[in-house]
Amino acid sequence: MSMAAILADLPDMWRSALTAHVPDPQGRCCACRDESGVAAAWPCLTREVAEEAKYLYEGGLPGTFAGRHAVRRG
Repeated sequence: MSMAAILADLPDMWRSALTAHVPDPQGRCCACRDESGVAAAWPCLTREVAEEAKYLYEGGLPGTFAGRHAVRRG
């Protein structure tokens, strides 16, 4: 079972992630920063998982989510 499938049953959690994980003016995630303050590129993995959880919650079928960055390389 994927993390998105688990989160689909926790709407308060994925809604909170969607609210927090937004881009800053430089296109980096506002919520994902390491110890030195460097932010992850947006959309971050947390945002993508939350978007997939929302998709599943709204009736989408597992394995059919085609988000903007559904295929990651590297």
